[in-house]
Amino acid sequence: MPKKEKSARYRGVYRVQGKTGVSYGIDYVHPATGQRIQKIVKTASSESEAFDIRCVELADAKRDAKNLTYGIAAKSKPVLFEDTVDAYLDWAKENKKSWETDFHRSKALKEGFKGKLLSDINPFMCEKYKMARAKAIAKKSVNKELSLARQAIDKAIEWGKYDGTNPFDKVARFKVTKGRKPGSLTPEQVQNIMDEIAHPVKRDMVAFDFYAGWRISEIRNLKWEDVDLEAGAAWIVEPKNGQSVKVELSNAALSIIKKQDRKGPYVFCFKNGMPFKTNLHKTITNAAKRAGVDLPPRKAWHILRRTWASMMLQNGCDVETLRVLGNWKDYSMPMWYADAGSPEHKKRILNRMPELGQESKVMEIEEKRVTV
Repeated sequence: MPKKEKSARYRGVYRVQGKTGVSYGIDYVHPATGQRIQKIVKTASSESEAFDIRCVELADAKRDAKNLTYGIAAKSKPVLFEDTVDAYLDWAKENKKSWETDFHRSKALKEGFKGKLLSDINPFMCEKYKMARAKAIAKKSVNKELSLARQAIDKAIEWGKYDGTNPFDKVARFKVTKGRKPGSLTPEQVQNIMDEIAHPVKRDMVAFDFYAGWRISEIRNLKWEDVDLEAGAAWIVEPKNGQSVKVELSNAALSIIKKQDRKGPYVFCFKNGMPFKTNLHKTITNAAKRAGVDLPPRKAWHILRRTWASMMLQNGCDVETLRVLGNWKDYSMPMWYADAGSPEHKKRILNRMPELGQESKVMEIEEKRVTV
């Protein structure tokens, strides 16, 4: 049987040397029941962590004992921050497409507030966490972690598991300015990337994205039942913004759909009819590298959506039509995605202005417009 060794520094803490390593336990007498509590704390990786958890449990027990003595009914059961985040993640898994992102962001939050009750967390502690995290990651990422914590506690309040205030509501977010626009590709660069992709369906997906501007997840999930070839349109089902919509497609985009073999319910798929499960990031980055085309970091497929938006504007598309076809909720995103074009294109636009004092040229330009 493993031998217990009392901590020389922390009261009520002991360590046990087992086959898989060292474990840490706590020992105290419950103030309400008088029962002696001895148990291994699985989440503790040191004596100090075990001591912190012992203090929290003992404080909770004393609070309950005091309420029992004076007949005070507790407003709500004490809730650990980690349990609150875990409950939120369980909900997010069923209700949010970005739940995996929330899961990764939650790791640092749970570590930063480990063993803390919601009632013990105050805005100052949240501010300390914010400043500490800003030294390790980008401020934009810190803001997203703070938002996740706020949302988790808001849900706990909504579900009746906590009746206090949300300390993260009083923590100001970092002011983050948008960086330089990532730009777009030229049609020649897109063609060069396609020439380096051997898989015919993946190559067609790149071409479809260039002509339609869809998100890669929308292309992967496009089904034959969502395509209306007679109307020249297709349904984007369950897109990123949550609004399923029917959008028109160009003749070039429709021709790409028509050339696909019907191997299953999905338009773009493997030979066995199964859809592509990933966003094919490596397909684009590797092809672009071989073609000598520089891509922005991270979401390589999005450069095709930016290119589509830029080409649409440069060829006379109005902003409202661009927003509808790109399935954006407002105008901010298409304007951020779109690139105004090359310096030569800007020069051509600028030089379309009539010259002052040249009435005949003005009239000539107006006549051409009417003719067109």
